[in-house]
Amino acid sequence: MDANPALGHILVVDDDKDICELLQVNLQSEGYVVHLQKEADKVDLDNLDNIKLIIVDAMGQSYNGMDFIYDLKDNPGTENIAVILYSNIRSERMIIDALDAGADDYIVKPFSLRELLARVKSVLRRHSRIASPRLLEFKTLSIDPRSQTVKLDGQPLTLTKIEYAILKLLIKNVDSFVSRVEIHKNVWNENNAGANERIVDTNISRLRKKLGDLGSYLKSRTGHGYMLSTTE
Repeated sequence: MDANPALGHILVVDDDKDICELLQVNLQSEGYVVHLQKEADKVDLDNLDNIKLIIVDAMGQSYNGMDFIYDLKDNPGTENIAVILYSNIRSERMIIDALDAGADDYIVKPFSLRELLARVKSVLRRHSRIASPRLLEFKTLSIDPRSQTVKLDGQPLTLTKIEYAILKLLIKNVDSFVSRVEIHKNVWNENNAGANERIVDTNISRLRKKLGDLGSYLKSRTGHGYMLSTTE
C-alpha cells in the first residue's frame, strides 16, 4: 500500500536505525507517511505543520525524549501534536512522568508491532475527536490557537512569537495576575526569571503598544505581575 498523506504524517525520533526502519516499513504499509530523525535536538519545532504523531525514544541522548516532549508541549505551534514515548525503561515512575509531561501513551521496548500499530491508531483516533481549539477572545481581540493568528477589531495583528506567547498566557488568565516569574517560565521555558524581569517588562511594553486602545486593559501591579482586566 502506498503511503497516503490523508492518514497522516508520523515522525519517528530514535537513533536505533533498525527500529526506525522497522517502524517506517510497517507504518507505511498501514498508509502513513513516515519521517525519521536520529537526534531529538535536531527536530525543528517550527517545521512540523504536517505531523500528526511523533513516536520518540532518544532516552540515551543528552537532550532526551522527555526533554523533547516538554518543549513540544510548551510550544504553542506544536502543543496539539500527538506523541508516544517508547523506551526500554520499565518503570512506573517513568510512565507517570511521561504522561504528566504530555505524552499520549508509553510503550516499553521490546514491543509487539501489532500492539504498537494498534496504539498508534488509538492515539490518532482520540486526537481526531478533539475539537479544533476554540478561539481565545478578549473584547475585540481574538486568538486562533490552530493558525497562531491574532485579530484586533477584525484585522490581523502582527506579533512576535514572544509577544504571541505572552498574550495567549494572559488571555487564558483574564482578571488574574500572572507573575513575571510565571510569564518567564512559560514563555522562555526557564525557571530563573528573577534575573530576567526586564525582558518580560520590555516585551509587555511592546505588546501593550500594539494593542492600541486595548492596551489600557493590560494591567501591572508590583509584586503581582500582569493581567488582562475586563475593566479599565
